[in-house]
Amino acid sequence: MPMYSVVLTELGIMVSEGGRHIRSFPFSRRAIEYLAVKSGSAQLAPLADMLSSGEAVVNDHGLLSILRNGSVDARMMEEPEIASIQDEKPAVLVRGGFASNEHDALGKLREFALELSSSRVAEVSGTQDLHIIQAVNSLDDVERMANAMFGRLREWYGLHFPELENVVDGMGGYCRVALAGRRDGMDKHSFLEAGFPDAKADMLGLVAKTSRGGDISDENLSMVQQMAQQVLDLYQARRDLEDHVEAQMALAAPNLSAILGAGVGARLLARAGSLRKLALMAASTIQVLGAEKALFRSIKTGSQPPKHGLIFQHALVHRAPRWQRGKIARAVASKAAIAARMDMHEPVLNQTLLEKLNVRVGEIGEKYSQPPPRPEGTERPARQERGDRRGSGRGRIPGKDRPPRGRGKDRPAGRRTGGKSRGAKKGRRAQRA
Repeated sequence: MPMYSVVLTELGIMVSEGGRHIRSFPFSRRAIEYLAVKSGSAQLAPLADMLSSGEAVVNDHGLLSILRNGSVDARMMEEPEIASIQDEKPAVLVRGGFASNEHDALGKLREFALELSSSRVAEVSGTQDLHIIQAVNSLDDVERMANAMFGRLREWYGLHFPELENVVDGMGGYCRVALAGRRDGMDKHSFLEAGFPDAKADMLGLVAKTSRGGDISDENLSMVQQMAQQVLDLYQARRDLEDHVEAQMALAAPNLSAILGAGVGARLLARAGSLRKLALMAASTIQVLGAEKALFRSIKTGSQPPKHGLIFQHALVHRAPRWQRGKIARAVASKAAIAARMDMHEPVLNQTLLEKLNVRVGEIGEKYSQPPPRPEGTERPARQERGDRRGSGRGRIPGKDRPPRGRGKDRPAGRRTGGKSRGAKKGRRAQRA
């Protein structure tokens, strides 16, 4: 029975028998086919048919799995032999007919490295979690721009209609009133068209008639209306991005979205960098994501570490009493860590995680229903009587001696900042006289 030596290289597969090269199987798409063989998912029927009459030793576990699935008696090479092939890679490529000489082999290996890097970049860039990160970052930017422009719009249009800011709540209603034009031409029908209810429209009509704002020119009104329309467009873009993030989180990370909510989960993804990085984090790290400055400050100064970071935006955390927030944040972070790992391997919703989280939060609420007692010795001292404070210094506790006043650190008595005593100066003046 013949013994074959099968070597996987970056440019193809070469087969040898008794130290003599007999056949090569070059790759047409080198990076893609090489990765397929390494992962054990490639189809190598011609190679399996050739080796079916003998035994084979291979240098790669993925290739070993493919050959064994093709009913080939195969085993792995020894480690020194694999290391020798790796050290002599240019010469091996020349013997296999993949390159004309070693210089050509090095050039083709460089081209393969570039193709492999490009394929890896394309693969990573196509993952859904990175698109979710870009969407949630865009959402924050759009909201920031909309708030800044709306603040400027209220100041500008408020010169003409200052009472509107106290009557209308919300960005959309204010912008629609600004788009309606001057307050002089507004009536109840104008406010009804802007989307206000009947009672609100009556109030706005009365306020418009009694407004004390100044006049506005056509040029300024045109610019204000353009800004109002842009704010409305940004407001609509924000809502579209919110719906998009929620839909994409339900597809790419359904368990994380169920535990944290789409918004909080997407922001934790953005802070971690990817779903894979978030899944590799410990629950304690997820708990304080977004509070890195406070964490490092506590390590440096010895103060209390933060109990939560971005996870504070979760409804179960920020609605809980102050003394329960740390425990609830820890419970939410532990379930979020499990959810991220489940989503990384198989994004299928598991309702058990959310049920267990609700049970744990209920237990925390029952066990810690009352705030913990203040430790002894931390109570604020009682206010002292005026007679007790007299003679001891304002604001000082009786019995505490004030430290003696010095003349400065390491500064001898009788000397000034310049380092010369008064007696020395008088002696020099007497000599000059």
